[in-house]
Amino acid sequence: MKHNLTACSMLMAAMITFSFNTLLAQEMSKNTCTALHVNPHPPIIDGALNDEVWQKDNWCSGFTQHEPHNGAEPSQQTEFMITYDNDYLYAAFRLHDTEPDKIVARVTRRDDIEGDFVAIGIDSYFDKRTAFIFCVSASGTKMDMVMTENGDREDPNWDPIWWAKTARNPNGWTAEMKIPLNQLRFSAADVQTWGIQVGRHLYRNQETDFWQHVPKDAPGFVHLFGELHGLKGLTPKRQVEVAPYVVTKTESFKPEEGNPFMTGRRNGLNAGVDAKIGLTNNFTLDLTVNPDFGQVEADPAVINLTEFETYFEEKRPFFIEGSNLLNFPLMFGDGDLATNNLFYSRRIGRAPQHYPDLGDNEYARVPSNSTILGAAKLTGRSSSGLSVGLLQSVTGNAWANIDSAGNRSHEMVEPLTNYTVVSAKQEYNEGNTIVSGMVTSTNRALSGIMADEYHRNAFSGGVDLMHLWANKKYMVEAKLYGSHVNGSKDAILLTQTNSSHYFQRPDIKHVKIDSSRTSLTGTGGVLQFGKVGEGHIRYMAAVAWRSPQLEINDIGYVQNVDDIFQVIWVGLRYWEPTKVYRSLNVNINQWTGWNFGGESTYKGGNINLNLQLPNYWYVGGGINWNGENLSVSELRGGPALKLPGGWNYWLSLNSDGRKKLIVGVSNSAYIGNYNSSVSHNYSLSLTYKPLKSLLLRVSPSYSFSKSELSYVDNISTVSDTRYVRGHLNRNTWVMSLRVEYSINPELSVQYYGRPYFTSGKYSRFKYITQPRAQKYTDRFLTYTDSQISYDADNEVYLVDENTDGTTDYSFDNRNFNYLNLQSNLIIRWEYRPGSTVYFVWTHGKENFESVYSNSIGNDIDNLWDSHPHNIFLVKFSYRFN
Repeated sequence: MKHNLTACSMLMAAMITFSFNTLLAQEMSKNTCTALHVNPHPPIIDGALNDEVWQKDNWCSGFTQHEPHNGAEPSQQTEFMITYDNDYLYAAFRLHDTEPDKIVARVTRRDDIEGDFVAIGIDSYFDKRTAFIFCVSASGTKMDMVMTENGDREDPNWDPIWWAKTARNPNGWTAEMKIPLNQLRFSAADVQTWGIQVGRHLYRNQETDFWQHVPKDAPGFVHLFGELHGLKGLTPKRQVEVAPYVVTKTESFKPEEGNPFMTGRRNGLNAGVDAKIGLTNNFTLDLTVNPDFGQVEADPAVINLTEFETYFEEKRPFFIEGSNLLNFPLMFGDGDLATNNLFYSRRIGRAPQHYPDLGDNEYARVPSNSTILGAAKLTGRSSSGLSVGLLQSVTGNAWANIDSAGNRSHEMVEPLTNYTVVSAKQEYNEGNTIVSGMVTSTNRALSGIMADEYHRNAFSGGVDLMHLWANKKYMVEAKLYGSHVNGSKDAILLTQTNSSHYFQRPDIKHVKIDSSRTSLTGTGGVLQFGKVGEGHIRYMAAVAWRSPQLEINDIGYVQNVDDIFQVIWVGLRYWEPTKVYRSLNVNINQWTGWNFGGESTYKGGNINLNLQLPNYWYVGGGINWNGENLSVSELRGGPALKLPGGWNYWLSLNSDGRKKLIVGVSNSAYIGNYNSSVSHNYSLSLTYKPLKSLLLRVSPSYSFSKSELSYVDNISTVSDTRYVRGHLNRNTWVMSLRVEYSINPELSVQYYGRPYFTSGKYSRFKYITQPRAQKYTDRFLTYTDSQISYDADNEVYLVDENTDGTTDYSFDNRNFNYLNLQSNLIIRWEYRPGSTVYFVWTHGKENFESVYSNSIGNDIDNLWDSHPHNIFLVKFSYRFN
């Protein structure tokens, strides 16, 4: 499971450790704390704790160390107190410190806490599975998140309205919180008991203390919370929030002579509204009309030389919040496998997939994204343990504006589309048995050429059954899913021949391309079993499959199908500090794959380890073996190609993250058998924190690779198809710079810049002859100097295979030199809780040439001389609550 890299979420990660020791945890006595009713004189939230209510003798204490020495006495004492009235819950904290000058109080933006902090977790459902987390640092920076599935999942994108203040004193520091009850979910009982946990983090020695002790081997987290008593007469509150916004934007770019759409300047004004409405205390409806994502950081620039689509993370707030409920992974684990999902929200509002066929002296302005006319999202959890998520979104027709000698016309480039996602999860047997499912639907209004390029309807769905037993020590999971798409014959033919399927392969036997089909139905699934708790050893064995006909990319994400994947994983976890390390993790993996024709397609294994040293440095590394594999996609619709295996390794070292200067270095490499390929990557990260409110980070990296069988072209000849490949020599430089300056927790300035340089040169051209030959060199023939020549005027290679003086075919020069600069400056001011003003400057430059460059100095000069593309925008939003 991945955790946020902020300090507060590291505390949460410690809270939700996967270690299990069931008997000890279940026999543990629960701490209790009693809340006081304070009406009619609630405390003033200033962090000073001088209100009358805080002078009462109702403080709770007795914390226990969780990190680094689980179960030990804490190095510093902590107390807290809870009060409430009809509308708010109030929390006060006394964080004693015998060395107050060593308290770390870094000023950062919201949800990016660093330094000393305190957090409270509230299980107001009292379902022992869900918790609302509120965290504040010594500097007053807030962070919040929702935990679900007994702590196995967390949603840090939840941003409720609440207040927090802190104050320093000679004995340490104090904190106050004011949490509206309409931000919590609870029943209508007159007398209530809630689960509660309080955690404190001391930054200087990376110590975490909990009020309710949680052993490292505890089964889960939320169900082990202590209990909050004394809550009487509370009425569930319906949350109603409306946030209209307005955006003004001006854009400047390089003018293009003759192109009426590229005059060099463009202005715009936009408006919309977001709303959050509590249908009941447990279920919330989020609405957005014409959402704006202008302040979102741009996707990183890449050159994709593969046949597969690039995956980009979701960054838009509306789709991020509550995403844990709209999630159905097709695989297991993290990394690349985790991207395969029935729902990939970046499909909604994507760039138009059709482009007009322009004639001479014709120009088109194509929108960068289809417009989201509106979207609604319903999320919540009932008192019986039923979690529900529903997303409905409509994107409008996108039109290209075409100019032909002054005559204007329009052409549709993306059709009106309706997206629907419905998910549900029911927990039984105290959360030991969980049944979940998801159904998706994509429906388009198609006409004309659109009908031959898009699916008219696309449906997918899946069901997941997971069961834990022996007090959550063991787990078994079965998952089944399927898809169905329909449309015109041409549209379904495009699906059968795209990079995910390649039914046209001449050597494929277990499926056939059918140009008369108007629909396609596929299935997939996962079976896995593992020991997920108790002790230092964990293991998992799993098999996953995706049938050749599976197609979910209308609203989901999968790169390739026709795959049966088997994996065995063993992990060792050591968390108690020794003289050698503070913590140590070791993982061993083995995997094998087949296609549905029964052919072995890949195999491999690795061993890797990560440890924290006693001086707080981190060391990681591993080695990976890949066996020879049979690639069904390498020839892009041609026969399967047998590719050599190889070895790769990776090493990383990161210095003490508590210091002002933090250094990280890493190196990875891949070495293919028979000198078929080689790649190396070197990266450096320097983070400097000269002030408590300023962070500077620069991260340069350099990589180079050489590959003998890189794609050049597939060329149809009179007799057959020539699968032309070449030796690719590629160099890539990347430098990212990040500056974060937080004037106070509500006002911050962020800058992000990323120059990207990549250049590639093709040589030693060859064509595939026997793609499955046992001997590597028998799989291709290299063109001789007498067979190939270069036409510099037209930038094409001419091939005369028979050396008879006649050109048999040709292919383009594919050398490239791509230069890109992305730069974002964002000033964010939360002038009142939930209401913000953004000032954004986006600066970009881009240059592409079909030449190879090995001079980074020249590339920097060329990029510097490129014409900039600037966008200035101001966004104002106001949240009515």
